Amino acid sequence: MIQQLPDNRVFIDHGPTQMVIDVYVGDKRVPEIGVITAERVISQLEELAVYLPQLSKMRTYRKTSDEFPKVLNKMIVAVEQSGYQELNTLGAVAGSFSDLALEYALELGGTRVIINNGGDLALTDLTGKDIKVGIPLYKDADKGQLILTITKEMNIHGICTSGIGGRSFTKGIATAAVALGENAAIADACATYLGNMTNIDDDNIVRCLAEEIDSGTDIPGQMVTLKVGQINEKNKYKALFNGLSAAEDLYKRGIISGAIICIGNDIVKFPDNLNVSFV
Repeated sequence: MIQQLPDNRVFIDHGPTQMVIDVYVGDKRVPEIGVITAERVISQLEELAVYLPQLSKMRTYRKTSDEFPKVLNKMIVAVEQSGYQELNTLGAVAGSFSDLALEYALELGGTRVIINNGGDLALTDLTGKDIKVGIPLYKDADKGQLILTITKEMNIHGICTSGIGGRSFTKGIATAAVALGENAAIADACATYLGNMTNIDDDNIVRCLAEEIDSGTDIPGQMVTLKVGQINEKNKYKALFNGLSAAEDLYKRGIISGAIICIGNDIVKFPDNLNVSFV
């Protein structure tokens, strides 16, 4: 289903994808571009569906091919670039579709485009204006969110989040592990990695095998976090440090442009000059 919203954004609800497409040309929202973009995204979703049985197996595809759908090549590149061996190719699917929608909208003449694919964002403003992004930390948005200001100089076009309560599994205890990248596909892959790196040992953390929650999971045999109880401050800060160290490594290797990691109301970020606030 493709729906034009009252504010002229466009919403896709197709299978596992719920995507909001927000396209401006100059100072005016142009839903016509959003609708055409949505149609192209759905076409790619249908092309990718043929590959899903193989994609459910760990890293079946590790090299791109001209025969693959464009979105699958984006997924492969991002996951391999992340270097995270426990991440399957589907670990970058949401971010890759966000990137694809962004590209389509720009090709059609959009000058300011924000794609929100279930919280995995691809965004750009060709006029150079700043973009303020709200990142909810909880299912209940009223509990608080991060506000991040993206400037043209930062060259950030992908913002993705992993953590407890998200759409995908995590091995860590982060409320939110946010990766910032030059595109959403790499941010998606790295957000999962950073969230997993907040893994610690604590008796108040409940874990289980991924297939015990989802029989069709693409990471069978891997332990994931089911519930986090009251953990002590020492372990909380250890988890934050683990995530921050992983973020610093990815940043220094040029894989991501920055990261924010939250456990409850405790927040760390890298690099320190990221313009982020908590409201």
